[in-house]
Amino acid sequence: DRRWTAGAYGKVRNHSAALRRGVCETLVILSVHGNDLFREWLGVEVEAHVSALIRKLLAPLTPEKLLSHNDDLPRYAEAAPNTFLQVIEEDLRQSSPAVFAVLKPVEAGIFGGYPRTGLLWALECLAWRHPARVCAILGRLSRTAIADNWVHKPINSLKAIFSSWLPQTSAGLEERVRGLKALGDRYADVGWQVCVDQLSAGRSQIGHTSYRPRWRSDATGAGRGVTDRERWKFIRCVLDMVDDWPNLDVHKLGDLVDRVLWLPTDRQARAWDRIVSWGQSEADDRAKALLRERIRQGYLTRFGQFGGLSAVMIESARKAYESLEPRDLVIRHQWLFTDHWIEPSAEHLEIPDPSFKDRQKAIRDLQREAIVEIWEGKRFEGVTALVDVGANGDMVGFSLAGVISGRDARMGFLRRCLHPSEGPVGELNACMQGFLRALTEEERGPLVSALIESSDSQRTARLLLCSPFRWHTWRQVTRCGREVADRYWGEVVPRWESHDERELMELIDRLVDAKRPNAAFWVANRDWSLVETSRLKRLLLAVATTKPGPTDHYPPKAYDISRALECLDGRTGVSVEDMASLEFLYISALDDEKHGVPNLEKQIASFATLFFQALALAYGRRDKKDDPPDWRIDDRKRAVAVAKSAQRLLYRFRRLPGTQDDGIVDLETLVSWITEVRELCAQHDRIAIGDQMIGQFLSRIDPVSEDVPWPRAEVCEVLEKTASTEMGLGFRVGVYNSRGVHDGADHGEPERRLSARFRKIARQHTFAYPFVASLLEEIATEYDEEAKWHDTQGEIRKRLR
Repeated sequence: DRRWTAGAYGKVRNHSAALRRGVCETLVILSVHGNDLFREWLGVEVEAHVSALIRKLLAPLTPEKLLSHNDDLPRYAEAAPNTFLQVIEEDLRQSSPAVFAVLKPVEAGIFGGYPRTGLLWALECLAWRHPARVCAILGRLSRTAIADNWVHKPINSLKAIFSSWLPQTSAGLEERVRGLKALGDRYADVGWQVCVDQLSAGRSQIGHTSYRPRWRSDATGAGRGVTDRERWKFIRCVLDMVDDWPNLDVHKLGDLVDRVLWLPTDRQARAWDRIVSWGQSEADDRAKALLRERIRQGYLTRFGQFGGLSAVMIESARKAYESLEPRDLVIRHQWLFTDHWIEPSAEHLEIPDPSFKDRQKAIRDLQREAIVEIWEGKRFEGVTALVDVGANGDMVGFSLAGVISGRDARMGFLRRCLHPSEGPVGELNACMQGFLRALTEEERGPLVSALIESSDSQRTARLLLCSPFRWHTWRQVTRCGREVADRYWGEVVPRWESHDERELMELIDRLVDAKRPNAAFWVANRDWSLVETSRLKRLLLAVATTKPGPTDHYPPKAYDISRALECLDGRTGVSVEDMASLEFLYISALDDEKHGVPNLEKQIASFATLFFQALALAYGRRDKKDDPPDWRIDDRKRAVAVAKSAQRLLYRFRRLPGTQDDGIVDLETLVSWITEVRELCAQHDRIAIGDQMIGQFLSRIDPVSEDVPWPRAEVCEVLEKTASTEMGLGFRVGVYNSRGVHDGADHGEPERRLSARFRKIARQHTFAYPFVASLLEEIATEYDEEAKWHDTQGEIRKRLR
């Protein structure tokens, strides 16, 4: 997991990537042409020597070898195709094949590696000439599911090989058909995925080209597309395979349902008939309900019919839908409660162009009818069965509130939820939550109070946690004592809804006391203007300093933090010092946000000691001695966090000390500020790093420009007055870093333009500020050297391409 930091620890290869690649490509060239060049002259079987070397490098295969040689595997495969395939095949015959070690999800982030890329490129390279062996290997690898969004997976390499219109192999039509049949016979699930991928001929498709050999002619004339005639011949063969596919389960039939629309007319009727036959013989009601809902969403809703389905297609889908009706009452209605929004079928809508409310009403009516039927037929056991098969408990409870009437009946239902003999407690809690949410406060209050009187503290806490997150619930929580209150505020899941000012104040106080400020921040984020000043200050401080608990799933976003600080800034009773302290705590989140750290910059620009304190927190003494005891932070994690924030502040600070409200800079104040910082650095043995940070700070005051004088006169005066070598170094580093990330795609041309710009500015300052001019000349020289380096690298890449 730290592989990307190898260079920082000196863990680097002995030979450069360019040299390694050159050696590998030499092996390929020797393998391809070596026998023709040397066999008759020297009697040497060069290809056999190359194959022996590749086997020595890879066999026996291990995860470490695959990772170490990842970038070179495609060239190894091209150099010794048979040997490479033999090594992989031998490994797959082991009880724990090493190749599976690289079939892991790709790590997130810009430094995440792609450990399977080299292996897949190598197999794709060989698929042009050896499709049968490669497909057998990829079929085995495709049985391992890889849970990431990286397109490069074994199954996608297989799909590219058998693509009906862009096959990534030199194999002809008949050979590809035989290969696909063999794949289906050996790995049925994998073969099915490849087949159904070809059955979307009517919709737009994206073709993925595979890795092509660089030195062998295996892919010459192939992989650029086939004629429509050949394409449709292949699809017809695939259709024949699908028609004869044995043992179709609900998932395969679901794939078929999704693609019926794209099948030829005669095949469509056959597909629907097969679905009906399966439904008549299938005994699993859950499987039938799953396929039934897939048909409903795809063909019987307004959105499913949006593409203009024919009347014949809709009628066929309806017949299949009706044939799959589950016998079990609960499973039959479960689809109505799977989500908070269900798209109704077209037949349930009374008008042709219904609004959102019309569609919502249609579903509510169906849910009411279904819950009445379940409650009358199976009572509470029907409810537990409904949530047990995957229904959303909150929706079930909400619908039940309109069916169960009367105080005693409602009390009985809630008691059964609180005292379940069986069933998922979590979904029963959600059921209670929906039930209580549907009642008015006049109906809910007496029910909850009566249940509290007859329940122990554990069940009381459960009941209150399921009650609406509003002040009337909090009053009952308070009356139940400390034990219930602690559990409630420690576990309650706040709802993001409109709270008045009184409720906001209370929930902030309670959640902050329970060490859950993130949850309070998430709720209050709806409207910061409603949050009273002292509570907003307390909340922001708590969010920054409280470690999130296991029930806090509301990490604050940088944008919301910026909005909160912006709302707080300028309020009565909020000083610049208060805002500066909060901005420092959130400095890592405010880098790219609107609010920024203006108060913190004002404070530092006013007090040189603050700049030095940040410097002392971020960088230690040069003589390694201890700082004063009151500077130390004993908690190592907190010390590291504070040091990172201080360092970020040093690199972000760009307000020139002495800057007045009208923008004019008082040079005397600026010089005095820098002098004080340097004196403090000298007292505490940080003079070198202090000057470097001052230099970097001065380089950031204004963007580099040819139109506006740069550096500004005040910066030039300070640099010239001090003439510090370390400050000059910091200035050059700051200018260089301000460029940001760039590549060498244009060789050294951008660097030459920058060199010319800085050299021109240097000439403008030669007489007035000779020290500054020398710094600018050094910057120009550095860009000259970088331009030469990029030119050289570009030529190397061109030769190796």
